[in-house]
Amino acid sequence: MTTSHVARPGALSAQVMSQQLARFPEYNSSDEAPAKRFDADARALWGGPLTPMMASAGAKGHFSKAALSCPPTACTGSMEFAPAAASHAWRNPLAIENLVCVEGEIEVTYGPELAEKLTLGLWDMVSIPQDVRHQVRNPGEAASRLVSILSISPEGSFDAVFDHAVASNVSAQANEKLRVSFDSSKGSPVDAATIAGRVTRFATLVPYKKDLNRTSGLPPEATMRLSAGSVFPLIVPEGHIGRSRTAPMYGNQGLYISIAECTAGDDGPPPHAHSDTQESFYVLDGSFEICTGFDNESMVPARPNDLFAVPNKVMRTFRNTSGKPARLLVIIQGPDRMQDTVSFSRSIGEEFKTRFGEDIIAKYADIRMTFDAEERLGA
Repeated sequence: MTTSHVARPGALSAQVMSQQLARFPEYNSSDEAPAKRFDADARALWGGPLTPMMASAGAKGHFSKAALSCPPTACTGSMEFAPAAASHAWRNPLAIENLVCVEGEIEVTYGPELAEKLTLGLWDMVSIPQDVRHQVRNPGEAASRLVSILSISPEGSFDAVFDHAVASNVSAQANEKLRVSFDSSKGSPVDAATIAGRVTRFATLVPYKKDLNRTSGLPPEATMRLSAGSVFPLIVPEGHIGRSRTAPMYGNQGLYISIAECTAGDDGPPPHAHSDTQESFYVLDGSFEICTGFDNESMVPARPNDLFAVPNKVMRTFRNTSGKPARLLVIIQGPDRMQDTVSFSRSIGEEFKTRFGEDIIAKYADIRMTFDAEERLGA
C-alpha cells in the first residue's frame, strides 16, 4: 500500500474506505466483467447468475474483473439459484473450489459419475478438491446462493471444464473470456469419506480460542481479549502453525477462511494489522461497522452480503451494530507461504506483561501474534 491510500499511519481515508466496500447485489461489478458481459452463457452453464466480487488484476475466468482486488492466490464470487435451478457438471483442473452456502440450501453431487451427494445448509461449506467433477442444485422452494472462493497454487488457474454435451450452450467468445472448455473426462476419482472430511457444518464448528487454550497453554482471558467473540476456522494452508492451526481442513497456500461471530457491539477484536495478507469481511447476517486506524478513525457500515477488503499493514477491527448475534465470513489471502503475522498495539503488550508475565509475549510470537504494530506501521 502506498502512503496516498492512508489517512494517517494504520488508517484508510474515508474515500478509500468507500472504494474498498462492494455492496450486494451488484458488488460494483463492471460491464466488462466476463460473468456480466456473457451473462446468458454463464447462466446456461452454472444454472444462475454469477457475480465477481474479488480478484487480482491479472486473474482470468468467470470471476475476473471484479471491483475489489486481492492477491492472486484466490478469487471470490457469488452464485445465485432460483428454486429447482441446477448447474451442469464442471471441474476445476487446477483450483480448489470452496462453496459456502449463504442463503437457502444447496445440494452438491460429485465424483466421476456424480454418484455421491451432500446438502449444504446455511453457512455450511464444502471444499471441492481440484479436478473433481461436481454439480450444484437448489432443492428448495426459495432462492439460494453460494459464495465461491477458488484457491490456486502459483502454477494454477481458475479455468472450468464442462462436459462436451453442453458445449453448444456457449459462444466461442464467451468460452475464451469465461475461461471455459469442454471434454469427455470424468475428472479425478474421489471417495465420499474424503469429501466428508472437507465439509464444515456451522452448527458443529469449534472456535479457535478454545483449541488455543488447550494446545498452547495461553491464558483463556488473554485469548478472549485478542479475538472476536468466536472465530471458527474453516480451512487453512497446509503446514499452518498460527492461531488457526486446529482448523478442520487444509488447502493451498495463500488462503484462510473462517467465520467470526460477535454477540454484541464490543465483542470484536482490538485494532490489529496483518503483515502480508489482505483480510476481507463478508457480512453473513446482522450489520457491522468496519473500522480502520489505531483509534478507529475511519468507519464504513456494512449490511448483509456486503464485502469489505482491508489491505495489509492497516489497523482494522469490526463492531456488531445489529443488537443481536451476527456473523462475518472472513477471507485472508496473501502470497504463497505467507506468514500472516498479526500485530496489536504496544499498549496491549504492556497490559499482558503486567497481567500474565513477561513470557506471554514470546508465547504469542510462536503463533505469529505480536504487540509492535506501531513499529511495523511506522506510526
